[in-house]
Formats: sequence, structure tokens, C-alpha cells
Amino acid sequence: MGMICELRQVNPAYAQHLLDNPDEVIHYYDDANEGDLSQEAQGEELDLDKAWHGVHYLLTGTAWGGEAPWCYLVFGGDQVGDDEEHVIGYGPARILLLPAVTSFYQALTQVDSAWVGTRFDPAEMMRLDIYPNIWDRQANFLVG
Repeated sequence: MGMICELRQVNPAYAQHLLDNPDEVIHYYDDANEGDLSQEAQGEELDLDKAWHGVHYLLTGTAWGGEAPWCYLVFGGDQVGDDEEHVIGYGPARILLLPAVTSFYQALTQVDSAWVGTRFDPAEMMRLDIYPNIWDRQANFLVG
């Protein structure tokens, strides 16, 4: 068990519905995990698993901060509900509405493996306590 990040696409009307009715985000989360989402709630999903904090660091160069739109993976969009009643996992869900998604997408089009390679600093990631604290392990990678 650990802290994971899942990104899910929903249509704009349903995103606004969740923002307006934050109690329903818990049902959305449960239905998504059971594969039982309504048609309006279905969309692509991306599971970053435990790599989310490392990806945030690579995009922002920080542990928890960063400039918009680079920080949107962790701090983007609007929080759904409050910090007490609408917690899913380690905090409330966040929704990026279309303008933020577009801005984040445009920033990400600038990213390639060379760019990421210049930002990857295992020692700094360990110093900043970037989750999951594995960045200094020796590994062999196949790059294709």
C-alpha cells in the first residue's frame, strides 16, 4: 500500500457536477474502482501509481511547489469538497477544468526524454524526500 495517483477523464458537465455536489465524488471513486461508472463519468484513465511525486519533481524542480501549469499534477484545478468530509485516500480529489487541462497539455508537449534527463537528479530527489524514496537505487534501464 502506498500513495498513488490516478488521473481520470470525465466530460465537462460531469466535472462541474462533481464540483457542485462534492458528496458524490466518494460514489464516483467507488464506482470507478468497481468498473461501474455512468456513461457521462467514463473516459480515459492514467495510473501514475507511486511515480506521481517523481513526475511532479521532474516537471517543477520542487518537492511541493512549482509554477503553473507545471504543478498541476499535484496542485492543479479545483478541490472537490473540503479536507474533512471529502477525502479520497490522502486528500480530496481535484478537478482540472478544460482551460487548465489545455494549459497543462501544451506545457507537456515541450517534454521529451532529453529534457527529463536534464532534470533527473537522484541525490536531490532523495534530499527533498521525493516519494517513494527509491531514486538512488542502482537500476538498468532499456531505452528504446
